[in-house]
Amino acid sequence: MRKRTVELLACPRCRRALTLEAGSQGGERVVRGTLACDCGKRFPIVDAIPRLVARDDGGTTAFEELQDRTRRSFGYQWTTFGDMVERFREDFLVYTGMPPEFFLGKVGLDAGCGFGRHLFYAASMGAEMVGMDFSAAATQAFRNVQGLANVDVVQGDIFRPPFRETAFDFVYSIGVLHHLPDPEQGFRSLLPLVKPGGAVLVWVYSKSRRWTNTLLEAARSCTSRLPFGALKALSFLGAAVDWTCFIGPYKAAVRCGPLRAFAERFMFPRIKLYARYPFQVAYADWFDRLSAPVRYYYDEADLRGWAQRAGLRQVRISPTGHYGFRLYGEV
Repeated sequence: MRKRTVELLACPRCRRALTLEAGSQGGERVVRGTLACDCGKRFPIVDAIPRLVARDDGGTTAFEELQDRTRRSFGYQWTTFGDMVERFREDFLVYTGMPPEFFLGKVGLDAGCGFGRHLFYAASMGAEMVGMDFSAAATQAFRNVQGLANVDVVQGDIFRPPFRETAFDFVYSIGVLHHLPDPEQGFRSLLPLVKPGGAVLVWVYSKSRRWTNTLLEAARSCTSRLPFGALKALSFLGAAVDWTCFIGPYKAAVRCGPLRAFAERFMFPRIKLYARYPFQVAYADWFDRLSAPVRYYYDEADLRGWAQRAGLRQVRISPTGHYGFRLYGEV
């Protein structure tokens, strides 16, 4: 953690400023140490990542239990499937709907950064970035961005974000809120972190594929409770079937002049999408859809309700194909 990042942090319990106590350094970063609050709470810095989760593992309420299941699922997922792919840069711009120059010179938060794929590109486009994740994926995110001098990673909870109010010029949360026990509450918890006039950007799953979503949820009622090892094997099988029966033949067809038009017209949009990526991405996404304890789906009216209830201005909501909706609003 860079020392100047301490100025952005706050105790997730009482919202007071944190003080960096003596710790060991590696270059410009504090590798180990402690962050202390006047309320008596102390938080460790481990492997250059402040661990700012305000409660212990093993929740006692249904809400906390669902949070813990989600944390374990994505912690396993993003430490298992943590490789970067160049095409993630284009995906990031699609999910946010913003041009690269939007990020230049601003201070931003990636709320739910996973293994750091979006965090890496936001920082590469010139933003001073902090990535936050609730799970063990924070460690993988740090590995993926540690070559960049303008980024830090924090382990923290969206419902109790460990940052001072108005710390950021923008906050985005891509593919995260729809996995929370209360997505709108998670969304609302991020807004105080944004400076007046700053932006919040969100991407969530779309309701548009109602039958597909219904069938998937029926399957996930069983698969989301399987051991991770079994889920990994099942996900590999799903990805292998996709590649053997659909993606491979589609890629071969589009390279063949006489078959190209036929393949482009009749192949499923999902297959055409995954043909742009390596096998690992399809494998990881199968694990994601089968393992995540909860998934919610939204349309434009839902997100407009979020924005109106939050008092956002300059709101823009648009679909990203069949799979998601993005929201832009100013605080």
